[in-house]
Amino acid sequence: MSELGPNAHGEMLDPGRVIDCHLALPLPLENSEELPRVLVVAPLALLHPAVPQPAGSLLYELATGHPDRQSRDLVVPADLTQELRAWPRDTAAPLTAELTRIAAAVVSCWQRGDLRALDLPLEPGEDARALTRAAMTLARVALRMRLDREVTRARCRCRADEPFL
Repeated sequence: MSELGPNAHGEMLDPGRVIDCHLALPLPLENSEELPRVLVVAPLALLHPAVPQPAGSLLYELATGHPDRQSRDLVVPADLTQELRAWPRDTAAPLTAELTRIAAAVVSCWQRGDLRALDLPLEPGEDARALTRAAMTLARVALRMRLDREVTRARCRCRADEPFL
């Protein structure tokens, strides 16, 4: 049962329903000459003890339990922001404000070696801001398609006895 309660459409989240989706987060640039990169993690990363709670667990509920979520979806912060708009403002606004802090905590966990993830470089012309800015819809669609292919390739390279992320 979701802690977020029903959204404006009367829909309830079913946390953990889609555990094989992935969360794509832009990585901070080390220097201006570096190509942007994206970190792809399992949504369980949102439940890591170093991730601020309860925001992390509420975003996990949204990422894995949204009614529109499908198996192997690549979820980006802009998706979560858009989906949160269906909840009352007093619920959605604080979570939306926490997204950047939550993403930074997940990235820090990965940098320390606490989480498995894919570190994918973007190609010239691709903009990591498309993952976080709702208005960059076309750029996000193109970027999501390419990242989906990369995640699928990585999944195919894994051994059957080895977890993907």
